[in-house]
Amino acid sequence: MWIGILVLITFGICSIACFYLSIRGALQGRWHVFGALLIPAVGIGGTIVMLVARPISLELFGDSNLEEIPERAVAVTGDDLLAVHNGTWRFGYAYDEDTQLFHWYDEAFADDGGFSGRNDTGQAWSGGWDIVEDGICLTRGQNTTCFGVWQDGDLWYQTNHRGEIVNRYMEMEAFQVPKGHPTLSSAVMQALIPGRTLAGELRLHFGEPFYSASFDAAGDAVMVSRGDTAASLETEEAGTYSIDEDGMLCLAGVLHIADACYAVVPRPGGADIVRDDRRVVATVTALN
Repeated sequence: MWIGILVLITFGICSIACFYLSIRGALQGRWHVFGALLIPAVGIGGTIVMLVARPISLELFGDSNLEEIPERAVAVTGDDLLAVHNGTWRFGYAYDEDTQLFHWYDEAFADDGGFSGRNDTGQAWSGGWDIVEDGICLTRGQNTTCFGVWQDGDLWYQTNHRGEIVNRYMEMEAFQVPKGHPTLSSAVMQALIPGRTLAGELRLHFGEPFYSASFDAAGDAVMVSRGDTAASLETEEAGTYSIDEDGMLCLAGVLHIADACYAVVPRPGGADIVRDDRRVVATVTALN
C-alpha cells in the first residue's frame, strides 16, 4: 500500500511541475512549451484524480449504496464468532465495491479455515478464513478483507471498517446428493416440465422458501409464486426456462438465479434440483 501511495505522490509532483512550467511557458509566449507540458500535466493529474477521488469520497461520506447497522443488531465476537463459521453454509446478498452492484451468493466455511463460494453470475472463489480481533478476515488470492459480524434474528451482516453492511445472509443446511446419482434425461424432462407446475421448497433462499413454478407449454416463460409457507405463496416472479440436450433445466430471472442450468435428480416422493457441485438448490414435492 505504501509503495502505491509513494508512486501517486511522485506522479502528482510531476503533474504539478509540468503544469507550473506550462503556465510559465504561456506567460513568456512560448506556446510550444505550454502545449508540450500541459498535455502530460492534465493526463497525469486526471488519472490521479480518477484513482483517488472515490476512495477519498468513501472515507469522507461513506457509500450511498450501503446501509448502516440497525440498532437491534448484536455484534458477534470471540468464541461465538468462531462457532458461526466452523462448518457452516450461508446464502445471501453481497456487494461488489468495484461494480457497485449486489449479487446473490452462497459460501461454505470449513472447520480447517478454508472457504469457497459462488454468486449468481457464475463467479466462483475459494480461500482461507481466520478470526482477527473480533472480526472475520477472508483471504482470496493475495487479497485479505476483514469484516465485523452482526446478528439480527435469522439475518446476519458483514460490515466494513466504516460500519456499513456489505454482505447480508442467512445460514443454510448443506443438502447435497451423492456422487454419481442418476439424473432425469432430456426426453423425460421434456415430458415432465412444459405445461406443468412444480412445487416444493428452496434450499438456497433469502426468505420465502416455499415455491410453485408454472412452465409454459408453448414458450419459454416460467411464473413462480413464493411464500413463507406452502399455503401462502404471495410473491410472484417471472422468468424464462429451457431444457438442454443433456436434460438440464436452465432457469433465468427467478429463484435468485441470473442464468444457470441444473440437473433434476429423482428421489422417493419427489426430486431435487441440483447444481454442478451436487448442492441441492430446491426440492420438488409436487407435480401438477
